[in-house]
Amino acid sequence: MKNYGFEQMTYEIPSQLLDVDTLARQAGFGNTMIERLYDGGLQCIPVGDETPLSNLVNKVIAKLDKIIPHLPERTKGIILAHSIPILAPAEVSFFELCFRGFALDHVPRIAVEGQPCSILHMAVQLAGYWLKEISADCGILLIGADQAYSVQDRIFFGSAMGDVAVAGFVTCKTDRDQILSSVSECEIIAYNGEDSHPQDIARFRELNPLYIRHAIETCLEQGNVTLDNISFIVPHTPYMMIWDTMAELLKFPRKQILTNYLSETGHLNSNDSFVHYVRAVNEGLIKDGDIALLVNPGFGGTRGCTLIRR
Repeated sequence: MKNYGFEQMTYEIPSQLLDVDTLARQAGFGNTMIERLYDGGLQCIPVGDETPLSNLVNKVIAKLDKIIPHLPERTKGIILAHSIPILAPAEVSFFELCFRGFALDHVPRIAVEGQPCSILHMAVQLAGYWLKEISADCGILLIGADQAYSVQDRIFFGSAMGDVAVAGFVTCKTDRDQILSSVSECEIIAYNGEDSHPQDIARFRELNPLYIRHAIETCLEQGNVTLDNISFIVPHTPYMMIWDTMAELLKFPRKQILTNYLSETGHLNSNDSFVHYVRAVNEGLIKDGDIALLVNPGFGGTRGCTLIRR
């Protein structure tokens, strides 16, 4: 596979923030769930109620279009990754709604779904393979987007889901945000989410830290780096506690596991590690030359990791 990376990456989050106390009560939960959410580090989440997901995607493409010269002409493929099923009018193409106002109608596009909370890492790998077929000055428009459709859908396993769209232009012609490796692993134990058999859920919780460590070690090995080379782990952030456990298991400094933004984003499916990476870069926390490991473990048995050198 060619060397490749993100020429630019950005995200769009709804401006409306809903505090988890209000969210939990609207969803029919009481103080026990509210305390659980707060204990997990959550304070509020971004919600785009009554705003179609296609609007978020359209806005994030507009942001990318402003910072990348000739984006429509240079885009030779589009990948949309999502974990939550997309609701859209049957008579109108969801892609058409997303790309209105941009000259992207002629561009081949695919949507990939499934692998809850880790699918965007699979899309990163697909973009790398697709780049082998196009010229060096062109690239792939990579989009991750998810939205909940009710307050009840937002709360699961003691976490709260926000809405988001993230977009990046993946190309072989970039000196920054180079992808050193990207892996996806999938071994489903609790196949039916919260409705899985209690024994399956218990077994998954017991094995999950070991599976996460294996995915991390595989990604590091493929990128030819060690944990000592890593400036930050940027994790999927459903709640804080699992990363306390992973810091001990990996013998990696907890302060270098970037859960700083969890309190105001909550659970963003596979998009959160990429959103938090961009935010950390923009705020100067991740600096040029730093290597960050983006990690997304999903409930039931999926893991995605992407190693990026800033």
